[in-house]
This record gives sequence, C-alpha cells and structure tokens, in this order.
Amino acid sequence: MRRFLAACDAGGTMTDVILVDEEGRSVVGKASTTPQDESIGYMEAFREACDYFGIPQEEQQQFGRQLETAIYTGTSMLNCVINMAGYRTGLITTRGFEDINAQGRGKQTFIGLQWSEITHMQYRKHRVPLVPRRLSRGVTERIDMFGKVVIPLYEHEVEQAARELIVGENCQSIAIVFLQSYVNPEHEERAAAIVRRVLHETGRDMPVELSSRVAPTMREISRANSTIVQAYASDPARKQLFRIEQELHRIGYQHSLKTVLGYGGVTNIRYQRLFEAAMSGPVGGLMGARYLGSVIGEHNIVCSDVGGTSFDAGCITAGMLPITREPAFQGMYVSAPMLGITSIGAGTGTYIRIDPATSRIKLGPDSAGGTPGPTFMEAGNTTPTINDANLLLGILNEKNYLGGKVHVNKEVSYRLFKEKVADPLGMDVYDACEMCIDLLNVIMREHLVRSLMVGRDLRDYVLLGYGGGGPLHLLPYAGDHPYKAVITVPWAGGFSAWGGACMDYAHRRHQSVTALVSPQASSAERVAAMQPVVAVWNHLRDALLEELLAEGFQREQITIQPVAYVRYYGQLEDVEVASPVATVASQADLDALFGRFEENYTRLFTLAARPGGGTYHVTEAAVVATVATVKPRLVRHPLAGAAPPAMAVKGTRRLYQQGQWHDAAIYRMEAMLPGNEVDGLAVIEASNTTLFVPAGWHVRIDEYNIYWMTRKDA
Repeated sequence: MRRFLAACDAGGTMTDVILVDEEGRSVVGKASTTPQDESIGYMEAFREACDYFGIPQEEQQQFGRQLETAIYTGTSMLNCVINMAGYRTGLITTRGFEDINAQGRGKQTFIGLQWSEITHMQYRKHRVPLVPRRLSRGVTERIDMFGKVVIPLYEHEVEQAARELIVGENCQSIAIVFLQSYVNPEHEERAAAIVRRVLHETGRDMPVELSSRVAPTMREISRANSTIVQAYASDPARKQLFRIEQELHRIGYQHSLKTVLGYGGVTNIRYQRLFEAAMSGPVGGLMGARYLGSVIGEHNIVCSDVGGTSFDAGCITAGMLPITREPAFQGMYVSAPMLGITSIGAGTGTYIRIDPATSRIKLGPDSAGGTPGPTFMEAGNTTPTINDANLLLGILNEKNYLGGKVHVNKEVSYRLFKEKVADPLGMDVYDACEMCIDLLNVIMREHLVRSLMVGRDLRDYVLLGYGGGGPLHLLPYAGDHPYKAVITVPWAGGFSAWGGACMDYAHRRHQSVTALVSPQASSAERVAAMQPVVAVWNHLRDALLEELLAEGFQREQITIQPVAYVRYYGQLEDVEVASPVATVASQADLDALFGRFEENYTRLFTLAARPGGGTYHVTEAAVVATVATVKPRLVRHPLAGAAPPAMAVKGTRRLYQQGQWHDAAIYRMEAMLPGNEVDGLAVIEASNTTLFVPAGWHVRIDEYNIYWMTRKDA
C-alpha cells in the first residue's frame, strides 16, 4: 500500500493541501478558507489534491488509511485573537502589577507602523487587552532576580482571587503570572494548586496556565502576554483542529493531526503550549525555502509570500533561519521562539478604495479574503480588489480562476471598478487598474528593500516568490533592484504547505540564563561559569524526552540539539548557536561552542563589530528535540529544448500594460518542461497560480523545475 503525507496551509483567503507520496511526488489542492469551520475548507482542498493524484472518489472514502502524517498550519488561533472570541480569562499576578496586560509596553503601540507614523502620537494605540482590568487580581508575594523568596505567598489572597474570578466573574480560564517566576516557579506552582482546589470545590473545570511553564523567560510583559494568549485562545483553537482530525478519521486516518510551531517544528495538536503555533502559517514558506536552497546551492534567500490577505517576508542568511524570541503578535509582544517573518496587509484580495477627503487611492489593509472574495465572484463583495484589477488588465484568465472551478463575471468587476475607483479619480478604468497594481507592487517592493533587507547587500540574495499571488506580482515588485536572481516554482500556490511537509517533528524549549565567560579567567573558571547553561540544557532535555516518549516515539528516534544564545558582552544582539557538544565539561567543549559562535557571528555581521578578545555572554539556553519524518524531495529531470512543447502553448491574450493593449503569449504551466525558456510579455497559467512575465524579462526552467527569471538587458 502506498504511503502519503498531507500538509495544509490555511491562510486568510485560501486553504492549500499538499499530498506527498513516498517517492517525493506532490500535488496541491486549493479551496477557500472557511474560518467558521476550517475543516470544510480543509477537506475540500484535500479532496481536490486526491483528484490531482488520480485517486478515484470511491477510494477517497478510505484514503486516510494510506496517510502516514497529516499536518495543519493556519489561522485558527490567530482568528480567535483577532475576533476576540477566546475564553473569558482571569489573571492572578503579583500585587501592584494588575495592569500588566492592559498597560502593556510603549513599544507595542507602534507595532507595524512606519517611522513617519511612529513619530506622530496620534497613530499609536494600545490594543484591546485580552484580560480587562476588572478580571485581574493581585496577590502579595515576591521572588527576587536570583530566585530567592523575599515575600512569601499570601495563600489566602490567592484563594480569594480564585473565588472572585471563577465564581464571581464566571471566568473560563486562569493565567498566573508572578515576577521572576522563570527563575523560581515555587509561588506559581503553589498558586495553581490553590486555584485547582477551588475549581474542585466549585465543580468547575478550566485551563490553568502558569507563565513559568508556558514561557520561562525574562521580560515580564511578554511572558504575561504569552501566558494569557495560551489561556485565552489555545482551547478554542484546538476545537477547530479537533474537527479537522475528526473529518480525517472519518476517511480512515489512524493517527493524530499535527500542527506547525512558530519556529518550524511539527507537533501534536494536543501539545500543551499550543500558543507557539499561533503564527504557524507563514513558517512553512521559510522552511521550504531553506530546503530548496540547500538543493540548488543558494543559501541567501529573500522569501516573499503573496497571499490573498497579506504579504509575508523573511530572510535566510548563510542557510540560517532567522529566529525571533520576542515576536510581535496582534499588537503585543510574546515570548515564543518564532521564525523572523514580517507581514503587511497587501495581497491579491486587498480592497481598493478612494479616500473621499483627499481623492487618493487607499489599498487595504483589509481584504475580501476567500469569502466573499473579489467582486467578480458575485459572493456579496461590492468593493473592488487587486484581483479585480488583474482580471480587467487581462493578466488573470477569467476561465481559469482556481482552475476554472469558480465562475467569474468580468462585467461586474468593470462596472464596480468604474463606479468606485476610476470615476472618482477621473481616469480611464484600465489606467486606474494599472495604477492600483503599480501602487501595490511599490508597497511590497519597499517593504522588502526598506524594511526586511536594511543593511544587507541585495546582490548576495536570491528573491523567491510564492503564495497564490507570488508569481503574479513577483517580477513587478522585484523591480530594478539588483538581486542575485529571481525565482519561483510551479507549486508556488501551495509552497507554504509544501514547506510544512519539509519539516521534522520537533519540540523546542527555551529558558533564560546568564553566563559570562571571560578570556582572562582560568580554564576551570570558564568551565564553571557555563554550568548554569548546562543545568538548563539537562532540565529542558529531560522535559522534552518525557513529552516525546509520551507521544509514542522511541528514544532512538529522538535527536537532541542543545542551543545557546551568545553575544559579546556589551552588545545588544545575540546569535543562535547550535552547540556542537552535548555539555560543557572541558576547555575543548568551550572552544567548540564558542568557535561555532565565532563562525556564525562572522557570517551574519561585519567583522568591524567583532571585538578583540571580548567576554562571551550567554543570555538564553534552549533544547530542540527532533524526530525525522517522510518529506517531499526535489527531483532532477532531464532538460528539454528551449521551445515549450505544443501542448503548453495556449495562444495569445490582450494585456493592458503601460497605457496600451498588447498581445501576450499564454502558456500552460503544467505542460512546461525543464529546459524551456520564455520571453515576456507572457503569462504562464496554472490551476493554483499565475506567473506574469513583463516585457523585458526572460524565464528559464532548470532541471529541478525551478523558474529562473532575469532581465534580458542584464
């Protein structure tokens, strides 16, 4: 019996499911995302992928028996927080810090703003707190920065706070956040025991989350935010995941559903710290990009994902994934390791409006999403979108939208665009369409160059475009910037799902620690200085082994990787170092660890930043426990001739570019072969994406079926 892996990426607009067999072959199914019940969109995309694999409808009823793993990434927890639809959560914290969630940090008020906006206070705003002030209770206790109990826990205050929140306020979950609990969790553990006793006495059952378990790291507000998100949103999000799992069980799937964590690991949906999966969607793209880069020998990659709702971007340097340990999430900072991904509200479903006060074009940041979608779908939306403009310009094929599954009414797009955009601007409809798309491309281009890539030389990086709208806008937002190369792939529409299939099953734990290793100290003193780090490694390793063994894995399947975050003392940025040694017991171990740090530092930063003989400062320790999984693979194909085969040539279509109509060559992407070459002006169409090749660009398909694009005059 053939074995398959299924991986899903449920974005704000579309849900992609990729099926991979044991030989590494893959297909992508696509459907509209259904936020009210994500299992609907998931199963629609899943069945389409089965169809592409040639699996008959009757066999699909029991196809789940051939699934070895099913992986989900998506927006269930994100939607829960956006819509403020989580549990009514109560907070028990150190007395005097009851406003820790409502007040937040000043830095949170300008998350996602440009410098021109940051400098004007009227643009800054605090998000609505997940825990309003009336649901926060302070109790007397204090542990100092060294973990010593300074003021004992007043247990009667904890009991009173618990009864007020559970009985008086009808809370559905409790978060406990005490100062310095990441050093000594004694007070939080005791408070949790008291809360559970009150729950038992009142006949209630609800999640009780401790910051020392959820995020045992310094930075109190971020740790509190993490714990609150876990208490507020993890259970409601898990219910969505359980529905998907139930649907898979109905077709014979015999295992648990897996999800992707923000740092690129795969885990069970019953994972205790599920908040780490809150931003799982864009992660698959970076993981897939790193694997693709390792095959083609490119280790500096700018990853750009154009969906229907957002534009997500990340940068891989020297093959190293960017890890952010305090990422921004929905207007707050959380202590959760996550791949460094920046997002803006810019996608193919972005709304186009005219500001009545200024008569200027305003793009988004909101989007039509998968439902109701662009106006041409006639599903209830009457506000023009970017894809309406793409359709009117002839770039999108009205008979091939989502492979022809969706009926497209071009006349509706024309009428609404003329009424709501072109006429208020006093412009021709097609000129207005082109102006809107050019504006979106400039926004995406500036986001890459002026934000993500500041301080980096573009000539060292390959720009990779993916997502359903990635190939559509890739070359226009690449612009005239001197990237080393610009590439995309035929499976761009499901690339994040494909990247999810490239991941190993992994759990990761972090804990704050401080170790200073001076070059002037003796060898014994330097080894001794690292023992707090070793102690944290041992503690985290034991906890992770216990988790994975409980999930049914054997010890010999599990690989343990200690990680240290190291900086030169006095500098502000630390570097993630995968330790080449399991412990630090000798000078040789020290040399190996800090030698790896020096190597990573040199690859990431200019040598001018490196001090001579500086003191090493370890700020955090982590352990990653990994179990290898079945993955897709890039297959090398023989090269065909430069001319695309006859079955790939669809003819010509009129496209509006630079104020004029032109004849553009149209190709069928599924029939294109490695070795084929195409000159713009051209459009290469697939069922789940469209590659637009402007005039002046050349496309070459390599032996791995990767599309390399260069300017003809370069």
